[in-house]
Amino acid sequence: MSKTTTTSQFRLIGQLESFVIKKGDKIKYLRMKVEEKEYWLKMPKKLRSEMDIKMIPGTWLEVTGNREFKKKKGFFELEASQIKLLPNPDKPCVAIVAETESCDAGKILVCQKSSCWKRGGKSVCQQLEQELEQQGLSDRVKVKLTGCLKQCKKGPNVVIMPHKARYCQVQPGEVDKLVNKHFTT
Repeated sequence: MSKTTTTSQFRLIGQLESFVIKKGDKIKYLRMKVEEKEYWLKMPKKLRSEMDIKMIPGTWLEVTGNREFKKKKGFFELEASQIKLLPNPDKPCVAIVAETESCDAGKILVCQKSSCWKRGGKSVCQQLEQELEQQGLSDRVKVKLTGCLKQCKKGPNVVIMPHKARYCQVQPGEVDKLVNKHFTT
């Protein structure tokens, strides 16, 4: 099985919250607030030495770097490559540049055994395919029918990969929330 990742460039304009410091005085992460959302940005060794640890929270920064999807963890990791102080900031913003390497974002396993199928598994499967098509994810996320997931009385059962998130008693009306939760950023 090949280990492929999804990477893309990012640009953040926001305010410094704080630094995450490990092993005494080594800056591991930069915490940054953009509008109402907080981002943790991994600091490579090269940038650690350039950062002023005494920088006050609220300082406006522009950070560019790489965003990589970590399949095992199930989230994107942001690593800074350049940090600029902004004396006269633009408004806060987040920009993600197109992916540089594409891969399958994941798959959704739906139990096709009779117990799950009778409890609405077929409708859930159809709704999943429609929702992925509507959101333009059908080329990256596949719906696969599977054997028993050992939760027969709680059907229909769904497992979302690579997160390994298990859902029981899934209703067709909940499908859009599941897709948004796991496959949109």
